[in-house]
Amino acid sequence: MTEKYLYQTQKTNQSELNVWCCFPAVYNFGMSALGYLAVYKYIDSIDGICAERIFTDTQNTQIQVKDVDVISFSFSFELDYLGILSILDKYKIPFSAKERDENHPLIYGGGPVLSANPEPFADYFDFIMIGDAETHISEVFETLKRNKGKTKTEKLELLSKIEGVYVPVLNNGGEKVKKVTANLCECASTPILTEKSFFPNTYIIEIERGCTQDCAFCLTSYINNPVRFNKYEDIISKIDEGLKNTNKLALLGAIICAHPQIDDICQYIIDKSEVIPNLEVTVSSLRADYVSDKILEMLHKCGQKTATIAVEAGSERLRKVINKRLTEEEIFNAIEKMVTHGFSGIKIYGMIGLPTETYEDLDAFIDLCRQIKTKYKGFIITPSFSCFTAKAQTPFQFAPRESIKSLEKKNEYLKKQFAKIGIKARTSSAKWDYIQALLSRSGRELTPYLTKVYCQGGSIGAFKSVQKEMYAQNLISDLDVIAESEFDTNKKLPWDFIEYPKTKDYLIAEYKRLLGR
Repeated sequence: MTEKYLYQTQKTNQSELNVWCCFPAVYNFGMSALGYLAVYKYIDSIDGICAERIFTDTQNTQIQVKDVDVISFSFSFELDYLGILSILDKYKIPFSAKERDENHPLIYGGGPVLSANPEPFADYFDFIMIGDAETHISEVFETLKRNKGKTKTEKLELLSKIEGVYVPVLNNGGEKVKKVTANLCECASTPILTEKSFFPNTYIIEIERGCTQDCAFCLTSYINNPVRFNKYEDIISKIDEGLKNTNKLALLGAIICAHPQIDDICQYIIDKSEVIPNLEVTVSSLRADYVSDKILEMLHKCGQKTATIAVEAGSERLRKVINKRLTEEEIFNAIEKMVTHGFSGIKIYGMIGLPTETYEDLDAFIDLCRQIKTKYKGFIITPSFSCFTAKAQTPFQFAPRESIKSLEKKNEYLKKQFAKIGIKARTSSAKWDYIQALLSRSGRELTPYLTKVYCQGGSIGAFKSVQKEMYAQNLISDLDVIAESEFDTNKKLPWDFIEYPKTKDYLIAEYKRLLGR
C-alpha cells in the first residue's frame, strides 16, 4: 500500500529487539488511530528495535512470529478484546499469559480501556501501561532490549519496577499502580499518511488532552486529566508540516475550543486556505458553550457544512445531574453562530438511560430539536443517541443501568416522536451497549466467559448463548448484577488498585452530590 512516512528513525541496521505493534481492527481503521500510530513511532524510533505494524487483516509479516520478542496492543474500546484475541489466535499464541513460555513473545497492552479497568483482560497480558504511553515507553523497551537474554519472570520483575507498569501475574490487584501522566512535551501528529486510511491522507494534530468539564459519565474527564494544551508554536509547526504533505487536517481533542489560543490557530489555518487550494479541516465534536465565531469561520471555509455538538440530555435538570454544565441558551447561541457562518446542519449527540432520567427528559430533547427546526428553516438536524454505560474511574462507576428492554423501548419512543416532527433519529444497540457496560465494570472472573465468547464467533448471539451455557454449569454469577445494578460505594472494586489524582473517595462524594444524596 502507498504510505508516506513523515519521520526518520536514526537507527543502526542491527535489530536487538523485534516488536509487533498491533491494532485490534483492520488496516484502514488502525491507520486513522493517532494513539496507535504515535506508540508505533515511539517504539520504531528506539535504536536497535525493529518494529512492524500488524492488523486483523494483515496477510504477510516481515518479522516471523517465532522471531518476535514483544507484541504491543492498543486497546481503545472494550470490544477491541475480540480483535486482540483474533490476532493471538491467528499466530497460534496462547491467550493466557500463564500458558505462554519462554518461546512466546511478551504481550503488552495500553490504552484507555486498560488504564480504566484492565482486570477483565489482565490474564491476556504479560504487562500493561496504566496512563500515557509516551511517559515511560522508551524506558520499557530499553529495559527489554538490555535484558533480552533473561527469563520471562526476570524481565517482568524488572518491568514491574517502572512507574505505571502493571504486571498482572505478579500483582493480582493487590499493590497500588499509579497512573502516569505525560506533560505533552511533543505535539502528537500523524507519523504516516496513506490514502487507504479511513480518513484518507488526513494529518491529525492533537491540540489538547483531557477535558475541563468533568461530566460524570465521561472517561476522558477522569483518566486523561489534568487538561494539557499543546503550545501554540508547536501546533503551528505541525500544521506547516502536515500541509507540506496533504491538504487534509484534523484537529483532535475533547475540548479543542477551550484552547487559550484557538482563535489564533484558526486564523492561521484561514490564512493558509487562501494559498492552498481545497484545504480541508475537520474536528471532533464542539462544545456549544465554547464554540467561537473564528472556529466556525475556519471550518466552513475549509469545507465543513455541518457541525457536531454533544448535548447528552435534553433537559437542564438532567444535564446538571450528569455535570454537563450547558444551558439551552448556550445551545441556541451556538446554533445561531453556525447558521450565520453558513452551516447547513448539525449532528447532536445524546444519551439515554442516564441516572434519574424520565420520559420528560426525552420529551425535552425532542422539544429542543423541534425548536431548532422551527426557528431555522431548512437547517438539518440529526440527533444520535447511545445508551448510558457506567465507566470505571468516573463518578457514575457506581450507577445503575436500565435493562435492555427498557432502553429499547426508549429508543423506539425517540424514533417515533422524532419522525412525527420530520426528524430521523439514530440510536445505538442497547444489546451491544449492555456488553460494553458489562466489560467496563467486571473483573478477572469474567475472563473465561470472554474467551469462550470469542471462540464461538464474538457475535451478540455468542455473548447470549455462552452466558446461558455457563449459567447452567454454575461457572459465572449473574452478569446483570455487574452490568446493571447500583454498586455499593463501600464495596471494593476490581480497579481500585489504580491510583488516579481523583481518588475513589472523590468519586464517591461527587456521585452522591450529583444525585442529591
